[in-house]
Amino acid sequence: MSKKTNLINFDKEIALSIGLNESIVLQQIKNNPQISFLFLKDNFEFIDERELKRVLKKLLKLKLILETNKNNFSILSKRENKNEERKQIISKTYQPSKNILKEAKSLGLSDDFVKSKLPEFRLYWADRHDKSFSWDYKFLKYLLKEWRREEEKTNKASKMKPIPKSWNPSKEALQILQLAEIDEKFVADSLPEFILYWSERKITSDSWNSKFLNHVKNQWVRYQNLISNVKKPTRINKDWQPSKDCFDVLSLAKIDKQFAQLQIPGFKLYWLETKEMRNCWNSKFIQHVKFKWKAKNGNEKNVLSRMKDHEWAVNFKN
Repeated sequence: MSKKTNLINFDKEIALSIGLNESIVLQQIKNNPQISFLFLKDNFEFIDERELKRVLKKLLKLKLILETNKNNFSILSKRENKNEERKQIISKTYQPSKNILKEAKSLGLSDDFVKSKLPEFRLYWADRHDKSFSWDYKFLKYLLKEWRREEEKTNKASKMKPIPKSWNPSKEALQILQLAEIDEKFVADSLPEFILYWSERKITSDSWNSKFLNHVKNQWVRYQNLISNVKKPTRINKDWQPSKDCFDVLSLAKIDKQFAQLQIPGFKLYWLETKEMRNCWNSKFIQHVKFKWKAKNGNEKNVLSRMKDHEWAVNFKN
C-alpha cells in the first residue's frame, strides 16, 4: 500500500489465478522483508480477521510465502523458491487434489457434478495455453460458478408453469395497460383467446403477465389501424379486397387464411346486390368470416366458442 496515494497495488494476473485478497496480501508481503499478522490486520481493515487467516493459509499452502516465526511472514527467496511449483500450463491428465474435492463437497457440490465439469475445464485451459499458480483453486472457482448457474436454471425451471385456465393478469399489468390508454373492454375480450392459445400449445413460462402485455399492446395497435381509416359510409365495389389487418385479426382467432379468402367472392356479391352503405367493410368482413367459420366447425373446441361476438373489431359500429 502506497502511503502517499493510499492506493493498494496488486498483480492482476495473480488475482485472476488465486483470488483478489490473496494477490493484495501477497503484494504487501513482497513489499516488506518481514511483515506481521497484526500489521496486515491493521492495514487491511476491509479484510476481516477470519478471511485474512484463510488467505495466509492459502499462500503458505501454495508455497508463495514463508512463515518465519509465529505470525510473521516473508516472501520466499529465489533460492527457497527455485525448486517450488510455479505457474504451469494445465496437464492433459490434470486431476483435482483430494483437498479440493473435499472442499467442493463441503460446499454442497456433488461428486457427479465435479466429474462432469472436469473434462471441459481441462480442454478449455489447454486450448488457451494459459499458465496458473494453482489449477486446483482455479478449478474450484470454476465449479462454484457453474454450480450457481445450474442452480439458477433449476430455480427458473421450477417457476415455469403452463397457463391456468383461470389465469388473470395482475393488477400491475392491468394498470400498465390502463396507462397505455387501452380500452378495458378490449383487454377483457383479449383474455379468453390468450389463455386458449397458450394452453393448447402446452407452453410453460414464468412471465405470463409480460406475454399478455405484449399480446394486448400488439393487437390494440392492429385494431386501431384497422378502424383508423374509417370514413363516410360507402357502397362496396367489385374491386374491394380486405386489408392485411383483417387476415391478422382472423389468424388470431385461429381461422385459416385460405378459408377467409374463399369467403371474399360471396361476401362481395351479396353486398353488391344489396347496395347498402357501410363505413367499415373490413369489420363487416371479419364478422362474416367468423360466422361462416363457426357454422362450419359447429361446437368444436376452438377459440370462437370462447369469444364474444363483439371481439376483435366486430363490436365496431358500422
